[in-house]
Amino acid sequence: MSSTSTSGIVTDLPGYGAPKEKQIAGHLTVNETCGDNLFFWFFESQSDPRNDPIVIWLNGGPGASSMLGLFAENGPYKINDDLTLSDNPYSWNKTANFLVIDQPAGTGLSFVEKKDDRNCYTKTETQATEQLLTGLQAFYLGYPEYQENELYIFGESFAGRYIPMLAHAIRKHNNTSDLTINLTGIGIGDGWVAPLIQEATYGQYAYAHGLIDKAQQLTVNNLYSNCEIAVKESGPVASAESDKICNKIEEYIVEVSGGVNVYDIRETGNYSFPKIAQYLNQQAVREALHVSPNVGPWQDSSEIVANILERGEQNSSAHLFPELFENIRVLIYNGLYDMDCNFIGTDDWLASIDWSEGKLFNQRSRVPWKVDHKLLGHFRSAGNLTQVLVNGAGHLVPMDQPESALIMLQNFLANKPF
Repeated sequence: MSSTSTSGIVTDLPGYGAPKEKQIAGHLTVNETCGDNLFFWFFESQSDPRNDPIVIWLNGGPGASSMLGLFAENGPYKINDDLTLSDNPYSWNKTANFLVIDQPAGTGLSFVEKKDDRNCYTKTETQATEQLLTGLQAFYLGYPEYQENELYIFGESFAGRYIPMLAHAIRKHNNTSDLTINLTGIGIGDGWVAPLIQEATYGQYAYAHGLIDKAQQLTVNNLYSNCEIAVKESGPVASAESDKICNKIEEYIVEVSGGVNVYDIRETGNYSFPKIAQYLNQQAVREALHVSPNVGPWQDSSEIVANILERGEQNSSAHLFPELFENIRVLIYNGLYDMDCNFIGTDDWLASIDWSEGKLFNQRSRVPWKVDHKLLGHFRSAGNLTQVLVNGAGHLVPMDQPESALIMLQNFLANKPF
């Protein structure tokens, strides 16, 4: 794929004014034939941009806009009721250069020029990875002054599939390209990595947290058995039909629990972020961020992207981790109140990975993570792998516990003990 950048400096933000740090925003063309373009928004570090690492942020979905993470979780701004912006004291660009990307093309402020041609959307996670890698090369070609900075790729949820695939692709790319990408580590929050392993824990987690009773747990376990059979019968690429069967597990728990939010069991209903859409759909904001006129109204999730990638929902990326554990630093973290990608499932898929320090890691007990006598969570580590459980958080850890998330990031980037 050829790659180009159509972007520029952000000089003024509606509802805020001149940014405090250098910002660049716009599009990275990743497929000229179809007109596939990824939107990015780059924030220089508020500390030491020349030497601080770059942290990429990716939301999941598939088809979820990373602008959700930017405004609801770990970006420099929070949106007020009157659509002005306030500084986020726990922004991740306090300690790193922060690169937020909407991907695959068609997600958020990214776009596909030939939007009515389904063949121009990514059908597989491999294609999505190729888009991301092409976009990243376009960013470095356009802004080579950042090429030597260490790079960390962070994200949550379905990014648990995107991130290891991108990291693997970068390592392969570095063996054959003159444009070397300085990949140093990855971080995955509440990741959707090994679905069959993770879905097997729903009954245990829901019962332990009082969402279902013993009889209902048996029903959940039976629904899981149906899911497991459907996925295994569908072959190497799990079918959309098998995914529908697997979704019945959480649908049942939501129903019998009275409408619990599976991403934060302290809540009912679904997440809603209306102010993000209101802000990003202003014409003045579009112009400030160099957004193409080809981009339609911003939505938190792209239905067409999600549907086309649906075939891969039940696939696993766990097989990619042994190489990553051996060669780069890896942070895996969970919010304790997330059922969908819960910490038990994370424990189980981590235990399934065969790598040089795996036995030692699995033998390690969790250690309390305290700052100023406050218990933020628990952690364990061995070799290149660190696992963190964050107290008081659901699926969106930086939203629920922004200070803890920033401290976690700072410790990991500095390779400091927790």
